[in-house]
Amino acid sequence: MKEVVSLKEWLDNHNLIYSLRKDVLVIPGFGRCLIQDNYDHIFRQTKDGDVVFNSIENYSYLIADEIYYIVFPFGCRWYYIDIRKDPSDLQFKILRYVGESPKFEHECEFYPLGLHSGFELLNGSGLLKDWCAKAKFLGYKGIAVADRNTMAASLDLQQSATDAGLKYCFGYSLTVRIGLDKVGVKIYAATQQGFRNMLRIQKAVAVDSFETKEIDLITLLNLAEGNTLVFDKWSGHWLTENKNALQDFVDAFDGWVYFQVDTTEYRADRIDSTLLQSQKAYFDNFYLGNLEYSMNIRPVLIQDVYYLDKEDWRTKIILNKVDTGAAHEQSYKQYLKTIDEIYAEFRALFSDRYDDEVFYDMCAATADIIENATAAYDLSDNYAPKYDMTPQEQAKYGDTLTMFRELIEDGFRKLVPEGEEEVYRRRVEYEKYVIESTNNVDYFLIQRDELNWAQENGILTGIGRGSAGGCLLLYLMGITFIDPLKYDLIFERFLLPERAGLEPDKVTIMADDIESSDYFEVAFDNDTILLLDKDAELVVIRDGEQLTVYADELQEGDDIQFDNCDLLHTLPHKLLHENPTHNS
Repeated sequence: MKEVVSLKEWLDNHNLIYSLRKDVLVIPGFGRCLIQDNYDHIFRQTKDGDVVFNSIENYSYLIADEIYYIVFPFGCRWYYIDIRKDPSDLQFKILRYVGESPKFEHECEFYPLGLHSGFELLNGSGLLKDWCAKAKFLGYKGIAVADRNTMAASLDLQQSATDAGLKYCFGYSLTVRIGLDKVGVKIYAATQQGFRNMLRIQKAVAVDSFETKEIDLITLLNLAEGNTLVFDKWSGHWLTENKNALQDFVDAFDGWVYFQVDTTEYRADRIDSTLLQSQKAYFDNFYLGNLEYSMNIRPVLIQDVYYLDKEDWRTKIILNKVDTGAAHEQSYKQYLKTIDEIYAEFRALFSDRYDDEVFYDMCAATADIIENATAAYDLSDNYAPKYDMTPQEQAKYGDTLTMFRELIEDGFRKLVPEGEEEVYRRRVEYEKYVIESTNNVDYFLIQRDELNWAQENGILTGIGRGSAGGCLLLYLMGITFIDPLKYDLIFERFLLPERAGLEPDKVTIMADDIESSDYFEVAFDNDTILLLDKDAELVVIRDGEQLTVYADELQEGDDIQFDNCDLLHTLPHKLLHENPTHNS
């Protein structure tokens, strides 16, 4: 394994702003760190037998001096720990992307649009939160993932970028079949319609053309609306030789057509030469001077990056060898670079004919693509599929909730050991409440339907996998074949109530209907009312305080705290659409 570089070299390689004071590292905006670069063992055992970090200094003394971190080499990297954390929650974190963002000589609107994440299996790498952390640290305002033949990163990208305060854009790299030619392109979703079309493009590639993983020209053009097209860096000769065919692309993509420029150097001269010749062919035949381009197909600076930092170059080679037995398109420089590094690469490759304005224009094109992108997942609602009852099921059960409950009771009668009904009943009621309160009834019915279909069609099924074995309801419904009580398996491994939003709290529980002539009408914002006996007790939030009141004590603006299970399954059947006489 390669030996770790010196701390100073590591800090410089990762663009960290710092000062060194003997054995203390100071990183503005982060804090003071003790440098521990000489130790025999990274852990030690206490007298009580606990394993702890082998610090050369007492934590309390360090904290008194406002030294909150220890930095140390391990393997081929430098790490740090936060000594204020509980020792049982000790985490090694790579010393990178911390402190104040560095300042660079070249300031322009540039967005990295060529990230290849770990979702591009056995080629890309890195967690989206780490890509976002580095992009933000380097001063970039947003990123786009352009994984090849997969959109699996899109939701993670949206959530990670949003958490980091970054702009994001969904990208997708693919191959288009045009006659006998195969041309690489990137697609970026600009609108919701574009995002929907991108999903259809993904299906055309991954499902309809599973063997070749390609899309035909007509299908691509028909799904162009709302998307931006970028011809990849290898397509320069094809563009030059097929100018007559390009107008179809320009028309279909409403003028949002670009050519990718990538200044990355490859290890093999053959590959490097092919890339340079492709980009030269584009500029020789499309650049008209004064930032004007033939057919307005502009260059955009998109570097394909497959690993976060320069020392990670081995990662792609290892992944490729696991995949195919050989590494392809190897480079030491396919990491997320600073704008100064990218400029230096540009200046080394382009002649004086292409002045700095060409560089800044290619950077501005990345901003045009991402800043106009509005495509996003709507995370405001639950889009879980609903179970479609057959006519026979409709006649027998009436609704999915009744079907769910009766299937459980059928299984209860058949599978619960004699004499243990009380124990099993308590577990059933607990699990049933959690499943119903988290709106998972349809999910259970769908799983049962899929399993039954597989078994009826000769497809082998297992007894249950993972945490599902801890759910008694799955066993009673015939979805799994493991009795969790027999093997002492816990339901919370399958679905933890707190993680599902069912925080323990005092709520209003709906009781069975009663006859009452002294009732109160509670009106809701959706023009519905609920009839409550005047002595019904309700938990409400009033002026930020939780109170328990009787129905006839309700005031306008009271927020009744209903149980979530009642909100989903009970309340909708008790609401009346009438004009209210009183308001809550």
